[in-house]
Amino acid sequence: MKTSPIVGLTLNYRDPIRTVDCVVSILNDDIKHVLIWDNSEDGGLSSNQIRSMLPEESHITIEVSHINLGFAAGVNQGLKWIRTHYPGARVLLINNDAHLLIGASGALFSALEENIEAVLAYPSINHGGKPRGTIFYNSYLALLTNQNSLPGSFPFSSGCCQMIALDRYEGDLYDEDFFMYGEDTELGFRLGETRMVHVPDVWVCHEGSASSGIATSFYESRMVAAHWLIAQKIAVNRYHLFILYGCRVVMLLARSFLRGCRYRSWIPVRSLWIGWRIAHSHQRLASRP
Repeated sequence: MKTSPIVGLTLNYRDPIRTVDCVVSILNDDIKHVLIWDNSEDGGLSSNQIRSMLPEESHITIEVSHINLGFAAGVNQGLKWIRTHYPGARVLLINNDAHLLIGASGALFSALEENIEAVLAYPSINHGGKPRGTIFYNSYLALLTNQNSLPGSFPFSSGCCQMIALDRYEGDLYDEDFFMYGEDTELGFRLGETRMVHVPDVWVCHEGSASSGIATSFYESRMVAAHWLIAQKIAVNRYHLFILYGCRVVMLLARSFLRGCRYRSWIPVRSLWIGWRIAHSHQRLASRP
């Protein structure tokens, strides 16, 4: 029996059609209320379009941010709103380019109730036709893998879909140094494996990178910045950070050239410097007294 309400949360960035489809999938899974955090920064145009397309507005709240906060900060603000209006709720966080399958919310809820140490439960994801379960990030190679046999690997839960227990953590869930990409990886490292529970039989369909695009300057530079920021967050000392940085010089150079060849574009290569500057700016801010 459910003892806590489930509230849906999704972020919108100038993509009303996908957001509406996502919200409908949430409501169809017997979730009574959904919060849409609108990061569109378009004078309310996207939020008004969403309102016009959603028939059950009484079950939906749209909070419009006057600026684009990014994914991590947008999620944090949405969780704060839910914590105020639905204290103790379980929050079903899902990307607006994803669809929740029937029965998913109940299974994730049950997993959280059965694992009282867990802050979040996460499903398996059909990501653009490719199945994904638990993902491992290798801190030295800056690579995502499906197994943790490599030294320096740790599991994390994709931010595409998570059910979060609001009463099992304090402060912000996501690190807001990450504008987009990498925040879920850092969260996995910070929580540790025992505070996350995977529900393998639950599936969510995810389109992937619908808002940012693949091989765009934004996507490539933010992805590069994420790898540098993760190194800053997980390093145990300066010597460890130096090793992580050295590995990334090699891996990110190789990655950018391979992606440049794949997409026949210089954008991945040019984004190396932009991404480094983004990550380095956060390091300078963190070092201030």
